Amino acid sequence: MNRVPHILFLALLLALSAPLSADDAGVEIFEPTPPVDSKDSVVIPIVGAMDSTGMIAGAVASVTGVGQPHAQLVGFGAYSVNDSYITFLGYYNYALSERWTLDASALQAEFTDSTFYLDQMFANPVGGQMDTALDASYLQRDLYLTFRYLLGQDEEAASRLQLSSGLPVAPERIARTVVEFEPFYQTRDLRTAQSDNIEGKTYGLSATLDRDTRDFWPSPSRGYHSYAKVLRDWGGSERAAYTRWEAQYTHYLDLGQTAWARQQTLALTGYLSDIPTWDKASPWRQPDWFAQSVLGGSERLRGFGNDRFNDRSALFYGVEYRTIPQWQPQSRIPFFNRYDFPWWQFALFAELGKVESRFDLGDLHSEMEWSAGFGLRFFIERMVARADFGFSGEESLFHFTVNQAF
Repeated sequence: MNRVPHILFLALLLALSAPLSADDAGVEIFEPTPPVDSKDSVVIPIVGAMDSTGMIAGAVASVTGVGQPHAQLVGFGAYSVNDSYITFLGYYNYALSERWTLDASALQAEFTDSTFYLDQMFANPVGGQMDTALDASYLQRDLYLTFRYLLGQDEEAASRLQLSSGLPVAPERIARTVVEFEPFYQTRDLRTAQSDNIEGKTYGLSATLDRDTRDFWPSPSRGYHSYAKVLRDWGGSERAAYTRWEAQYTHYLDLGQTAWARQQTLALTGYLSDIPTWDKASPWRQPDWFAQSVLGGSERLRGFGNDRFNDRSALFYGVEYRTIPQWQPQSRIPFFNRYDFPWWQFALFAELGKVESRFDLGDLHSEMEWSAGFGLRFFIERMVARADFGFSGEESLFHFTVNQAF
């Protein structure tokens, strides 16, 4: 799965006053039919003000057709008045052969005014476990190289896909099976006056089997999407060796059209993660907090901050109602009418999740955390930008990212 930082592509998202983060997120780029035969570029300036950064300004640049018709180069940079910044560069969909493709991405971001809940991350020097919020300067570095092999695709169904105002004319499932191999490198540094500096690092290799029968990934109305992934870090003098696996299944139900809705969909998902190499008796042999089974952030339990809950195992359930209104005024709005922006979407969601120190489905289903909320999605320049407002018994916050949550 490809990665780009949050807040991509919509300047209006930055006008909202909300926390900002650069947690890694997948980016999917919709390939038009017929394929693009020449370079297609877009630059979007971003200016706004946020609680965590103050005034921030930057730009997104995307160029399709770099090296190959379907290859896309994406760059992003932003800087704020409190010296927070994000830099990102990604190159996607480069064909190595008829079935092999390559993606590469690099992200570095620093936020000088962030809040992190350590919970069970680290032992309290005074004794016991810390369960408090830390105000910290947060530095993140991510590198990914993704090799993708196409096992099979329903080419006949894909060739029949036709769009009208950004949605399929006659939706039908397009079955596709892919295997991914991904070398990865991630570091996290927290600098805070409340404790010693906290550093984390992991790098290794992941393998993923992905099965997709969605009719239209930017806003599916039928079909399912499932994957199973295994990650391995062989460890070293500065980090623990571990193996983690995760699996997710999502099903989409078409609720039909109405006089006010072009599309209505109910999306249902379940997710499970575990670290079979976990050694409860030796905490220092466990992976760093962000490499464990985590919940919280823009994908799972959106009413909590990034990686709010971390432990050996994680279980998550989510349901989301999505609707694309008939009312689509963006083509008449200055600035936005310069871009390929066929539709926006409204969503309502509810979620349950739990992490545990052992892999036990009974424990994972007891006293689960919950979150709920609503959000907007914008299909702009063949990508989905997403803004979600989630709340829980602990806090409420916005998440800005790309792609549907599931």
